[in-house]
Amino acid sequence: MRPIRAITAEAIQRGFTDLVALNEEVRRAKRSRTALIRRAVDEVSAGVRSAPEAELRECMSGSALYPLLRWNPMLRLVDGSVLPTPDGWIAASAIAIEVDSQEFHYSPDGWRRTIDRHNDLSRYGVLVLHFTPAEIRAKPARVRQVIEDAHNARHLARVACEVLTTDRSYAKSVNNGPLLP
Repeated sequence: MRPIRAITAEAIQRGFTDLVALNEEVRRAKRSRTALIRRAVDEVSAGVRSAPEAELRECMSGSALYPLLRWNPMLRLVDGSVLPTPDGWIAASAIAIEVDSQEFHYSPDGWRRTIDRHNDLSRYGVLVLHFTPAEIRAKPARVRQVIEDAHNARHLARVACEVLTTDRSYAKSVNNGPLLP
């Protein structure tokens, strides 16, 4: 599944195709040997942009938080200022989830960008949780537990956050919670 996820996400990311065209091709193929690509297309349609993010989404699928999670959402402040887009987002507890691979985050420039993104979100009350792809694959129960524990602690403490999303379906799922007009 990992190579199919990677190829599908990369094809969309690099603009080789779009979701409409990919969905049309999969639909035209009917059910003949398309289960894995259908799954990858569903993940990309949900906002997942890489194979490790899809693995994190799968890791969280058994969690009560699953309906609250959004993948790569656009975040803004009340004044409309754009914030970095986290890999995963739970508005109800203002938690950003990042999948940080060595390949993209541990060069000097990559590390600096990761810290800047973390600080940009944190200064507005967001808790940023970081996981490696290897950790998600090797210890999915632990990753899920860390996210759930952080959510529960922040939700019970009623942590306030100035960060909003433009996703109306998401705002409905959290009782008309953080939404830009």
